[in-house]
Amino acid sequence: MNKDVLPFVHVEHISDIILYAYEQHASDIHFEPGDARYHIRMRVHGLLQSIFIGSAHICARLTTQIKVMAQLDIAEQRLPQDGRIAFTVATHQLDIRVSTCPTLYGEKIVLRLLDPKTHIRNFYELGLDEVQSNIFSQALAKPHGLILVTGPTGSGKTTTLYSALNSLNQNTHNIATVEDPVEITLPGINQVPVQAHIHLTFARILRSLLRQDPDIIMIGEIRDKETAEIAIAAAQTGHLVLSTLHTANALEAINRLVHMGIARYELLSTVHLIIAQRLLRLKAGGRIGIYECLPITSAVKKYMLSHQDLSYQELQNHETIMTLRQAALQKVSENLVCSAEVSRVVAHE
Repeated sequence: MNKDVLPFVHVEHISDIILYAYEQHASDIHFEPGDARYHIRMRVHGLLQSIFIGSAHICARLTTQIKVMAQLDIAEQRLPQDGRIAFTVATHQLDIRVSTCPTLYGEKIVLRLLDPKTHIRNFYELGLDEVQSNIFSQALAKPHGLILVTGPTGSGKTTTLYSALNSLNQNTHNIATVEDPVEITLPGINQVPVQAHIHLTFARILRSLLRQDPDIIMIGEIRDKETAEIAIAAAQTGHLVLSTLHTANALEAINRLVHMGIARYELLSTVHLIIAQRLLRLKAGGRIGIYECLPITSAVKKYMLSHQDLSYQELQNHETIMTLRQAALQKVSENLVCSAEVSRVVAHE
């Protein structure tokens, strides 16, 4: 067996692997079987790095350990499974999401390490500057309307939404979320996981929640026209709705929803704010968010209703906003990140 890629001992024990990855601030651990080799990698600050490359005979042992800890079916190796592990680190609990998937050489398993401490932050800690924080806070203070957070997978959208919900979490508010899956439990908030295998979808849960007198609803992601229509209807009838979309920037969020079949005028009468975001690696370690905050003001509405092809060059004539690239360059000027990191993350923005 090959020696570990990193100085790491007891690769045979899942608990030691999890603890090591947590100490390295990893967000995910990948267990990847191959023809004759077994590869374990962890994602740190957005990039994967190897922990172990060795003989494939260890695969079955680690897979069984993980499945037992996550209360999954050990005998089932043909179908994907999902589970959770509650793992104690020092004085607090780490929530680990487990996903298995059959591959040509065995089951690949990914553990997502979810630490509540890293998901609940104030806006400054997230990376928003003073102007952006004020824009976000003003939108959250409104009693109804839709706030969208956009960006690719792994850009920190969920952390932003959890931080927003935490700021709104008061006894006077009935807050509910629809998530796939629930990543971090938030005391005082009613969180409902999507369960597609029993047809408990985003849309079906939302219809139920709207009959339970909510003030604020968070939808993990708007994926289809039906969910978008319910979200907009909720925002129009006195609810504050927060959700995410997988788009590259704020303007593309409008186009995406229009392509889903939502009328542009109806969309613009409901949306208060669109935020696009990315994560940059800090020089001192860790990551920080960069944000593009687009408030849907009267001038922005007029521009978007009169132009089918939206561009930032034209938009800047109606509303001054800081783009993602400008936000990244500001972090460079503050000596927080390097230029190479900006090129890696927002080179084409």
